[in-house]
Amino acid sequence: MRDPFAGLNRRQRWQSRLWKLRRGLTAAGRSAAPPVSGGPPHLLLIGVDTLRADHLGCYGHARATSPNLDRLAAQGCLFTDVMAPAPWTLPSFAGALSGMMPGLHGAHLGGAMRNMDRQAPGRLRPDVVTLAAHLRNQGYRTAAFYSNQFFAFGLAESFGAHEYHNLPADDLVTMAADWLRREAGRPCFCFVLLNDPHEPTTPPLADLAPFLPSPAPDTGRLTELARWGGAVLPHLGRAADARAAEVVAARDLKLAIYDATIHQVDRALGRLQERLESGGLAAHTLVSLFSDHGEEFLDHAGWAARWDHDPRGLRGIGHGQSHFQELLHVPWIAWGPGVPVGARSDTPASLLDLSPTLLDWLGLPPLPRPALPAGLAPDLAAALTGTSLAAMNDASGASGRLRLAEAIAYGPDLIALRQGSWKLIAARDGRPLALFDLAADPGEQRDVASDQPVVLAALRAQAEAWRDSGLGADGADAGGAWGDLDDTVRERLRDLGYSE
Repeated sequence: MRDPFAGLNRRQRWQSRLWKLRRGLTAAGRSAAPPVSGGPPHLLLIGVDTLRADHLGCYGHARATSPNLDRLAAQGCLFTDVMAPAPWTLPSFAGALSGMMPGLHGAHLGGAMRNMDRQAPGRLRPDVVTLAAHLRNQGYRTAAFYSNQFFAFGLAESFGAHEYHNLPADDLVTMAADWLRREAGRPCFCFVLLNDPHEPTTPPLADLAPFLPSPAPDTGRLTELARWGGAVLPHLGRAADARAAEVVAARDLKLAIYDATIHQVDRALGRLQERLESGGLAAHTLVSLFSDHGEEFLDHAGWAARWDHDPRGLRGIGHGQSHFQELLHVPWIAWGPGVPVGARSDTPASLLDLSPTLLDWLGLPPLPRPALPAGLAPDLAAALTGTSLAAMNDASGASGRLRLAEAIAYGPDLIALRQGSWKLIAARDGRPLALFDLAADPGEQRDVASDQPVVLAALRAQAEAWRDSGLGADGADAGGAWGDLDDTVRERLRDLGYSE
């Protein structure tokens, strides 16, 4: 079959060829300083946009999407229960790299009703200390290579060097490996943001073919499913009945395309690890991978229809509009010096814990913690910032830890609170939308609010205390108009389906 995404990928592939030509002419990465002997290790942090944990083999997925990551996870540490602080890119990445909830770091949308198609988000607050800024103060050279423009709303600028490239995973990780080889004479921190599983999903045919049914579907259908449908195939987010046979078949094709993009990323990461090993860097480089959020594939289309709060009129697809587990349960894996070997941690974790834990493994001072108002309940205060999980275990009381999510991009100001197996999705003032027992109902299909009044009251009280603290991401002043942004920024975000 012909490549269904050749037309959509034409500009990206041209840019990839041009970059490879320039790299060949400059012999980038062929010479290298020796790895640091002594002192803290290098840190290579890989963020994969829109990667669901349950679509990786090491998290139980049946398809062979991630053989390289599965192998690397077995050699290091895998966190099984990680919650994102927000269901879309900017506030979640900012939370991971600052250790703060969106209401503290400021990079989110505000207002009672959000619609990112019409409203631009706010930038990271200038007084927030990111992992990159902190490591620069510890003597690290820092660089970021990213393919999602939202990373440049205050995060990229905290690195000593940062570059945006609309390129596939293999090119971006090669850039990172080249930079590490050049700069390895002193401690380095390199961050790479891979965007391949994000819309539009356009994996190479070699990655796509193994995931398609037989006989292969019409290429026109596949092309339209690079997003969510079009003229030939109705938009999945506007399906009248998500259980209709033709909708289910289209969703399954979309999932096959999505899994192929994960395989595309996994191939690139396998090559990256080979380069680290062949270049003598692997033994002195701590590598960690995580995702900012997942993706909805009509998992909760019925709930979305009942709530009907997405201002775009979409139901149950994409990200940014809900707090279900398919968006908030994200992967986090690490391997290399300082990381426990063969460890699988079931400790309740938040992406806010990522930077504190990495610093602990590196043997470096912790991030400075923001000042919080006096009088906050200890569990709420602890939930607003991250903590190192390097020594935490369930026996220390972590199983009852409170975890939070906020800052949706499409719809009213919704929040999520998790404590133990209980999860509440609610309005900012604590009014419940649904209460779930994730131990009995991991797919979040049964609202048990009426059956659990004591649990509901306790979580509502936490939500109300959070609101009353003034530390939530509900400020009406967060963000502005797309027209106020640079044309280049708007064009890059339109390529990802953001803004009008």
